[in-house]
Amino acid sequence: MITLFDGFVDEPACLGVPPYISPYIRYIAGAIRDAEVEYEYVTVEEWRRGRDFKGNILVIFAGAIVPGKYLRGMPLSFKEFLEICKSFEGVKILTGPSAKFGFGQGGGKGFISGADFVDFVAKGDDDAFIYDFLNGKIGNRRRKSIEWKRWSVLGAELVEKHPDFPQPLICEIETYRGCVRWFNGGCSFCIEPLFGEPIMREEGDIIREIRELMSKGAVNFRIGCQSCFFSYKAIGIGKTETPKPNVSVIKRLLEGIAKLNPSVLHIDNANPAVLANWEEHSLKICELIKKYCTSGNVAALGMESADENVIKENNLNATPEEVMKAIEIINRIGKERGKNGMPIFLPGLNFVYGLDGESRATYIKNFDFLKKIMEKGYLLRRINIRQVAAIRRKGVKVNKKLFKIFKRKVNEEINRSMLQKIIPKKEIIKDVFLEINIGKKTFGRQIGSYPILICLPYKTNINRFIDVKVTSHSYRSITGIEYPININRVNFDMIKSIPNIGEKRAAKIVRSRPYRSKEEFLKLFNNEIKKEIEDWIEI
Repeated sequence: MITLFDGFVDEPACLGVPPYISPYIRYIAGAIRDAEVEYEYVTVEEWRRGRDFKGNILVIFAGAIVPGKYLRGMPLSFKEFLEICKSFEGVKILTGPSAKFGFGQGGGKGFISGADFVDFVAKGDDDAFIYDFLNGKIGNRRRKSIEWKRWSVLGAELVEKHPDFPQPLICEIETYRGCVRWFNGGCSFCIEPLFGEPIMREEGDIIREIRELMSKGAVNFRIGCQSCFFSYKAIGIGKTETPKPNVSVIKRLLEGIAKLNPSVLHIDNANPAVLANWEEHSLKICELIKKYCTSGNVAALGMESADENVIKENNLNATPEEVMKAIEIINRIGKERGKNGMPIFLPGLNFVYGLDGESRATYIKNFDFLKKIMEKGYLLRRINIRQVAAIRRKGVKVNKKLFKIFKRKVNEEINRSMLQKIIPKKEIIKDVFLEINIGKKTFGRQIGSYPILICLPYKTNINRFIDVKVTSHSYRSITGIEYPININRVNFDMIKSIPNIGEKRAAKIVRSRPYRSKEEFLKLFNNEIKKEIEDWIEI
């Protein structure tokens, strides 16, 4: 029996940290099924809580190449990897990005190889290695097209074994591997060009995979496993860095998925140069995203730097002018508010530090670029600032002082103001899934791409959906309360969280319950307070 151990993945073009489940781990499950071998699925979080391994073969899948901040589900660390390897007595196989690049340490530090602590390391496609191993062969190769089709469907059953199933689990979906700029090396630091010429999946195969996932009970999907969604089956790949978006193909894909009626359908990742150089085609694709996907959608734009010297020395995707144009294009179509309370479709922006050509001026240019976005009135859902992963680059150096100052300035002068524009005070955010209690607070998020962290300033039941009304904003999160609040049923902590109530008024409200009508309740307050609180409650 095989133990398929999910240590979670976070790559530039793929996310598999809860509530996400990556396609890679599903493909491995499909390959095991195809080899007709029994397996169990265990996540690193289940192992941390004491779950034992039953198998005599351990497939370790791991690789946080671009680690972020997580609400739940931290990826497997190298220290934990060593602990598992020392205690497991059977055959150990390392797969995932950690097999190819090592275990990341974050902060621009180098990667550590795990090869000496396992019996086998999958340097090719993980699923192909496992399938061959179970059929008596050892080798590193890429999966065949027919295997990709078969294993993506056979592995769909894995979702039923995930702790987040059915909610808030979201399935990451792959459209293609690699980068359309592979032929000139792509961005100097990125792993995507290392996969070589992009290999595209057929629309029908992707739709078939999602149909199978839905038959198993999955309802949330993100087409996020690709370097640029707008470049899926684009025209001119291999001849130009900015191939022409294939509108008809993307329409066929999104329309086919939408007909299956998923609860959430989002995308991720876009090359801003492609949008800027093909404005008409990109606008049409944005319209398709607006029509067929669900609200709250985000496409992260790989800007990396607004410094022309850094752009040139690192062969980056786009110029600042192209990035600004891409931001304008997405805002033009997606800025309006959708059914779940969020804008329909917004851009995100990635900045990377530790690249060649950086100077003090780089930080100034990056910040000035963000200020221009604010001045133009465009919305940005997420600004991701990180240090480069030391995979293709060794001896990464980042000015720690300037890096911290930049992050602080972005928080203080950009992030909070942007968040206030995206979700103003008193706005209602629908379908927030409450995930975790920390102290006397409860945290939740909507399901999808880069959901905003929402804090309820009181402890309440988790693992359920609620609507939230916004009360205040932090740099990267908001505070709110359940909406509407039934004043006769909720506890003291929830009542005192209503704006303008506080502890004394909350105590008075609780003592005077029950109330037969909203009018009776509002008699407790003067006219000024009445106006402030009547929209927050129900009887």
